[in-house]
Amino acid sequence: MDIENEQTKKLNENDMENLNENTDGVFTENFTNNDLNKIREVPMTNDYQDKNDGEKAKNDLENSKKSLGKMVKRFRRRMLVSFVTVALIAALIGGGIVAGIMEYTNLGQKTQVINRYLPLSSNNSNANLITNIAKIVSPSVVGIDTSATYSNGFRSAFVSEGSGSGIIIDSQGYIVTNYHVIEGASTITVSLSDGRKFSAQLIGKDSKTDLAVLKINATNLTAAKLGDSSKLEVGDLAVAIGNPLGESFAGTVTSGIISGLNRNLQSDYGAVNLIQTDAAINPGNSGGPLVNSNGEVIGITSVKLTSTDDNSTQGSFGMYQSQSTPVEGMGFAIPINEAKPIIDELIKHGYVERPMMGVSVQEVTQQDAAQYNIPVGLYIAQVQQGSGADEAGLQAGDVITAVDGTKVQTFDALQSIISKHKVGDTITVAFWRNGKTLSTKVKLMSSSNAQ
Repeated sequence: MDIENEQTKKLNENDMENLNENTDGVFTENFTNNDLNKIREVPMTNDYQDKNDGEKAKNDLENSKKSLGKMVKRFRRRMLVSFVTVALIAALIGGGIVAGIMEYTNLGQKTQVINRYLPLSSNNSNANLITNIAKIVSPSVVGIDTSATYSNGFRSAFVSEGSGSGIIIDSQGYIVTNYHVIEGASTITVSLSDGRKFSAQLIGKDSKTDLAVLKINATNLTAAKLGDSSKLEVGDLAVAIGNPLGESFAGTVTSGIISGLNRNLQSDYGAVNLIQTDAAINPGNSGGPLVNSNGEVIGITSVKLTSTDDNSTQGSFGMYQSQSTPVEGMGFAIPINEAKPIIDELIKHGYVERPMMGVSVQEVTQQDAAQYNIPVGLYIAQVQQGSGADEAGLQAGDVITAVDGTKVQTFDALQSIISKHKVGDTITVAFWRNGKTLSTKVKLMSSSNAQ
């Protein structure tokens, strides 16, 4: 029995040393040889000299050894979980799958590491997020090629005019694109992502918002899901899909973020409210979708700013071109919430019905006013025959100075007032003529009369 006790003591001391080496710095509980002696002590007195008593002592010793073994296994399992957790944290941070914020907190003698993971998307499939977006949305993106009729006096021919992109918005074949993509086109050809090509019919167009709706007779079409652009925040993911530079680069996918919201930009079609993004947008992307992290269309790509020069001009693809200071990463898209009612109107009527006075105007600046001795306002260059302005007696040469009691010095200011009315409403117009300020009532007509 003394030999067995001595061997057990050496075995347990070795196990304890190994345990202390493997758990150094990890556990706050410390075990000493005295603690182990308490576990393995088996009193050996004369009361335990018979066989039964010896067997009992042996069983007690074995039970003590088993208890120690269980403790060692339990500690090793804790160590393994700790090492696996640390390895997982290192892998996540090193792989860049999620963003992590680590906070260290002292809890007595322990240091606890708290990891808060900030997912880039709701489903945590960040590694394949853009790939999945492209798979979902690309079948709804089309290429658009246009041609115009050319005649030299003896014969006519169709000449390639340009190309752009479009979005299938329902399974019946309706497609939305930019007005400037199809402007002046005699024929329009739509190319689907599966290689099929169709002649397209122009359903409606609106130059003010730079939107147009086409229709093709095709089956098995995948319509894009339209999102809610009012929920966008600066910094949100933005993915652009389209055909930059034509069919050779069809289905190009670029990504970035929402760089700005409510950007008011002047174009050939007037002031427009746009989404700004740094996702790459190039000629041919016009009319294609700008998509959020859920694969929903939140904008229709329209313009790319390439210069800050005041003399910049807008090309056929809505691109600003100049020899001045180059600008990179400034693309713009029409918010889908503003496009939806226009699209519905175009499908329903072929045009957008807006209230209008029936005048063409030119802004009179302070400098112009001083030079020509006329008031600051809006100089009427032309009055549409039969319009509300014509019936109210307004003439070319008059200068509009106020509408409904509000001074107007810019075209946008006039449009802002008129847009708050409906077709058939009457507005009060103050105007200057031959040194006198006069006033008249103008009944607003429908813009459809000017189509």
